[in-house]
Amino acid sequence: MSEHIDCRAAVEILQDYLKRELTPEVEAAVRAHLERCAPCFSYARFEENFLIMLEARAQESNCPGSLRARIVSALRAEMGGG
Repeated sequence: MSEHIDCRAAVEILQDYLKRELTPEVEAAVRAHLERCAPCFSYARFEENFLIMLEARAQESNCPGSLRARIVSALRAEMGGG
């Protein structure tokens, strides 16, 4: 990927950027684009906040023990173990 990326390229890899799954060079190119492009920066902030909210909600939710037992039992039955 080149040092300068356009909006389309930035949006295509935004999720990987937010999850810190890019090489340092590509991460720097995305960061530089976001610093100079207000629409992409706003979109990235929205997506980042959305991911934070999803992670928080996922940590709050727990699977009830009875449901977990039924799922495990069904999986074992499907696998022939029980």
